Amino acid sequence: MDDLNEARRDAEESAERARKEAREALARARKARSLAQWLRRLREENGFDRLFEEAYGRGR
Repeated sequence: MDDLNEARRDAEESAERARKEAREALARARKARSLAQWLRRLREENGFDRLFEEAYGRGR
């Protein structure tokens, strides 16, 4: 019975670690997306998007 309880505790701890890692990964993804959106908006507002298109062409 002790082995069963230990296995259950291990499984619960593992599941909690997985949930925590998933929350942290989601937070990192949101932060990266927010930064990318901010940079894109800044580039567009300052006309840098046109400079990049002229320098590197479209679709690159």
